[in-house]
Parts: sequence; structure tokens; C-alpha cells
Amino acid sequence: MVTQTTQYSLRAGAPQPISECQLQSNQTNLQIQRTKGFVLQTFKAEKIVTESCEDKEELLCSSDMVGLGGNYLNANYTAQRFLNPDNGAIVFVSKETLDFEVIEEDEVPGAGNL
Repeated sequence: MVTQTTQYSLRAGAPQPISECQLQSNQTNLQIQRTKGFVLQTFKAEKIVTESCEDKEELLCSSDMVGLGGNYLNANYTAQRFLNPDNGAIVFVSKETLDFEVIEEDEVPGAGNL
């Protein structure tokens, strides 16, 4: 049985400081900037889908990976300690991550609460 999970990741630049100017009343009358906080500027989001399976018998090929023209970012497999009783094939626990899809921020579930 294949289980599909979806992860969302906001694309963001470095945190930018929010500053306020204060006038210092001394002989030089200098203006001093003080950081009041930071704001994180985001631009779009990534939707990442991972498929997990506990009884997979076939592994992805190299050509299925993004670097060789496929749709998968990575894949992990662990062989089980038993063979398929029907055909004697090795059974794997698998985790395969598809290439991310860039989406608008408002498509992220719960993003309106931020």
C-alpha cells in the first residue's frame, strides 16, 4: 500500500531588520538606528510530495531522477528480511520524493493564519 504525504516549504530570503530612528539628545545630536525586530520576506512556496510503501518490489531507475530527466528528487530503499512468497522477489520499504512544485503562498494550507 502506498502512502502519500505532502510537505509545504515557504521560499524566503534572509530575515530583514525593521529599524526605528531615535534622536539622541547629546552634544553631537546624532541619530541612532535601533533594530526593533525582523521580517521574513517570502516569495511563493514549494509543494513536496513523498510516496512511502512497505512492500515495494521495483526500484526507480536512474533515468527516473531529476538530474537525468525524471520526476524524482530522491529515493530510499531498505530490504526486508523476507521474500515475497508468491514470486520470491526481494521486498523493500521505500520512500520516494517527487520533484517539488512551485505554488503561490495562498495555496499553502493555513497560510492565511500567518
